[in-house]
Amino acid sequence: SGGIGTIAFQADLDGNWDIFLMDRNGSNIRQLTDDDHYHFDPDLSPDGKQIAFTSDRDGDTEIFIMDVAGNNVRQFTVNESDDHHAAWSPDGTMLAFTRESIGDPSIAVVKVDGTGVNRLSNPLIRGSHPSWSPDGTKIVFSSPDDQGLRQMPQRAL
Repeated sequence: SGGIGTIAFQADLDGNWDIFLMDRNGSNIRQLTDDDHYHFDPDLSPDGKQIAFTSDRDGDTEIFIMDVAGNNVRQFTVNESDDHHAAWSPDGTMLAFTRESIGDPSIAVVKVDGTGVNRLSNPLIRGSHPSWSPDGTKIVFSSPDDQGLRQMPQRAL
């Protein structure tokens, strides 16, 4: 990710998902999480120093951030919704993610300092799996709601 030659991925080796890193050529595999919780959806920051990931360690799914050594884990989102599928902005200043309440997922963005949470998708549109454009001005996401998407105006980030 970010041209640094490292890949973050999830794997289930012992009955729950954990986060791993490896070099681009498949060598030097490092396991970063190893406990009874599920850790998944890793995304390596553009500078290669941090990983945003989803975990159920607080009772529901939330976004967490840790350094690439697997240390300094901090809970990034704290709420009753399920937050998952975090994606770093190309400049590393924001995260886009899926926020799901009562089965209705939407796309939100937040500054990496935790301020400025902003829901981007229209309430009529269910959205998940966000990904930033290379210039950081747009976010693409998955949605089963084609009718709502036709009605959704483009919004600047």
